[in-house]
Amino acid sequence: MLVDGIAESPILSLIDQIFRLQQRGEDILGLHIGEPDFETPLGIRQAACQALEEGRTHYTSAQGLPELRRALASRLKTHFRIPSTPESLVILPAKFAIYATLLACVNPGDDVLLPDPTYLFEQPVQLAGARPVYFPLREDFSLDLRSLEAQVTPRSRALFLVTPANPTGRVLRREEVEEALALAQRHHLTVVSDETYASLLYEGSLVSPASLAPEEVPVATIGSFSKEFAMTGWRIGFVNSPPAITQRLVKVVEHTLTCLPPFIQRAALWALEHGGEDAARFREAFRHRRDLICGLLKGAPGLSCPRPEGAFYLFPRFRAPLTSVKFSYALLKEERVAVVPGVAFGPRGEHHVRISYTAPDDVLREGAARIRRFLAVHPESPG
Repeated sequence: MLVDGIAESPILSLIDQIFRLQQRGEDILGLHIGEPDFETPLGIRQAACQALEEGRTHYTSAQGLPELRRALASRLKTHFRIPSTPESLVILPAKFAIYATLLACVNPGDDVLLPDPTYLFEQPVQLAGARPVYFPLREDFSLDLRSLEAQVTPRSRALFLVTPANPTGRVLRREEVEEALALAQRHHLTVVSDETYASLLYEGSLVSPASLAPEEVPVATIGSFSKEFAMTGWRIGFVNSPPAITQRLVKVVEHTLTCLPPFIQRAALWALEHGGEDAARFREAFRHRRDLICGLLKGAPGLSCPRPEGAFYLFPRFRAPLTSVKFSYALLKEERVAVVPGVAFGPRGEHHVRISYTAPDDVLREGAARIRRFLAVHPESPG
């Protein structure tokens, strides 16, 4: 079976152990979950309740509510200079959108190019019957076009880009995007741009590949309401893409999800129209936490911690003589701090961990103190 060939994620097995410890009453400091700790804003929740009271509980278009797609298209054009119309948008959960977009862009046996390290695209690529091919990023997590081009083969069909990036927090520069698009044009690649964290930007500016792409380069832009509006459990996002990809995406939704619940789509519409102040409040809170945790871990022995420009993760490199999986399990066992092993994000994620700063200040302070104590007990290797 195709699914049987997909290895268990180090993240999922670690989270399972964390849940077991918590159920036993253990005091675990959770710095692993990629989820805002804020409640979904009241106005969004009330919009969903109102939609339920109005009876918006029936089937709707597989493509999504027209009024939501109109509002999204306007926002993408205004804020990100992405060519967009209501017809170019499909409403679906952003994580499922990764798989659906692959089904719409590649055939079994095709190669899909993935940055290394990057988010967990490897598994949906395999579910689509394609082959994940990693290309190494530079030490500062910038694109290395030479290493990327070296991985291109006649079987290459799609290139994934992520900005701001999970797990590194890095934002793609304009010249990197232009070079990647030129490569995609030369090799007839579809670009899949994951912009889930587009609203969580602290330095620089977001350059969306779709805003610069020549007509010959199809770009599917994936976005989400989860992080910006603290709506992770609502499972709503979108894809903006050229007509051929959009038509295929609609087919995928029709024959899998059918549609997203209309009351959730109405809540997302309220978020777009009225949730700007809440989103800005969340962003400033994460900016403060980023600065706090970076300061707390600065100079920690055996730890190199680049300052993220977006999202809400640190991706420090450690020099203790442990794999990232063993490091994460040992930190959990000895200090009751949960982080994610870097190898989950690709081979070059080894000797890194992902630390999520979606926790209150006191948790971050205590977590940083425990991490420093752990590093003192597990000093860096002499080599």
